Amino acid sequence: MSLVLGHRGLSSQHLENSMEAFRAALAAGMDGFELDAQPTADGVCVVMHDEDFRRTCRGAGSVRSARAGSMPLLKNGESIPRLVDALELPARLVNVELKGEPGWQQALAAVEAADALDRVLFSSFEPSEVLQLWNACPRVRCGFLWDRAEALDLTPEELADLPAALWLHPPLKAVMARPAQWAPYASRLAVWGMTSAAEAKALPFEPAVVIADGW
Repeated sequence: MSLVLGHRGLSSQHLENSMEAFRAALAAGMDGFELDAQPTADGVCVVMHDEDFRRTCRGAGSVRSARAGSMPLLKNGESIPRLVDALELPARLVNVELKGEPGWQQALAAVEAADALDRVLFSSFEPSEVLQLWNACPRVRCGFLWDRAEALDLTPEELADLPAALWLHPPLKAVMARPAQWAPYASRLAVWGMTSAAEAKALPFEPAVVIADGW
């Protein structure tokens, strides 16, 4: 049975990447949540998708130029979570998406500080970030992220050539287009890009992880 994670928390009902959204995902019965992580100017790994604060915060500026103690509040009135704060919640699995380069060092340090390596799955659209992280800590779970066009361009040969220890994170629409190509990797497949987790039931197999905005 697939583990179901809330995309940026229960983002269909709450402000994305907030502690409120993460708690709501768990309260709704989800197994955990996906979040975006990147370091501040002083090396603190915080939870934020965008490079700047304008869309989800009460202020402007960029994450990479800010210090952790001087960032604006989120639009729901909360402080921007640190990764270690999110990892204190009792999730079975947290998918930590690495935003930008470099950032894996700070994210890995935060996960290790929280003693949460066994319940974290890292991912990134940047292959170099994934490979550097995996080489630095071979026992970490991490994988490649693709958008729809990239995933549709992948051939069976290219998938077979990827390291067997790494996870695969394609969007649902790409998997639905070629389910037979992805089925052999179901046990290390984290499928995303859906409004409801129920959408993944249309697949002829169960991926290990489903990431959705809501149930």
